[in-house]
Amino acid sequence: MREIVIGILLFVLLLIVCTAFVSEYLFKIIICRQKKTNCQKDIDAVASWYRHYPIAKEGRRWLENMPYINVYIKSFDGLKLYGALLENTKPTDKIVICVHGFTGSGKKDFASLAHTYYNNGYNVLLVDNRAHGQSEGKYVGFGVLDRLDLRNWVKYVINRFGSNMQIFLHGISMGGATVLMSSSIMPKNVVGIIADCGFTSVYEIFVYVLKRDYHLPKFPIIYVTNIMSKLRAGYSYKDVNTTEEIAKSNIPILFIHGENDEFVPLWMTMKNYSYCKAYKELLVVKESEHAESHYIDKAGYEKKVLAFMKRLSK
Repeated sequence: MREIVIGILLFVLLLIVCTAFVSEYLFKIIICRQKKTNCQKDIDAVASWYRHYPIAKEGRRWLENMPYINVYIKSFDGLKLYGALLENTKPTDKIVICVHGFTGSGKKDFASLAHTYYNNGYNVLLVDNRAHGQSEGKYVGFGVLDRLDLRNWVKYVINRFGSNMQIFLHGISMGGATVLMSSSIMPKNVVGIIADCGFTSVYEIFVYVLKRDYHLPKFPIIYVTNIMSKLRAGYSYKDVNTTEEIAKSNIPILFIHGENDEFVPLWMTMKNYSYCKAYKELLVVKESEHAESHYIDKAGYEKKVLAFMKRLSK
């Protein structure tokens, strides 16, 4: 009997140690800021991104030759956040704020789309989320914190360009979730949102990834990493639910998703879409994996986005 009790205690101890080890590992590779060397295999590489390199390279070459302005703001909790601002040579009262995905940056993820927006008469602001690019921060916000930072970027735009400025938000992947999470706290200047492959909540995407990539159940690891996130990064996975914020918003939304996305599954956008009570549109791009819809069908993607924005412009 004593041996059985000792065996059970040792098993429980081993389980606790393993859970703590795995949870710490996952926290470091998901929530903590990644070193530059670890960012080479970023979110667009997940989607076989290299086959789209010619389009991306053209966009980045164009952007680096443009006289963009380096701008900075303070986050709600005192971090220095970076953005690249492209002021159109044609007078305009419209701007697109672009929000990148996990391990990305504004200029990297949105160079090609920035070219399209600029050529169609829009000002463009490419922001770096906290713990990404040239912005400060130790911990990734996964939309929960970034939505508050995005609200500050909107305030910056209004202060710089005036209260008549019409603002569009365009996010991809984690950025897609960010613009959706922010939809309920934006001023009337935000007239439309484009959300490309955004997830339904931090909790649901982490549970999905845990099962898909590591073949692990959510209990107890997701609960331990959630506690770590709350104590270290300042937010819980359930602090903000994307679908709930969408349901409270009256901002029109264009939802976009790749049909073959296995990183953020299509059902998440369909769930987000179902919760939207405002004017909404949907684009599902065939044969597209994660965050590559713009590359798979560049013409169709841009036509849909620009038509959506034109419809909402005053």
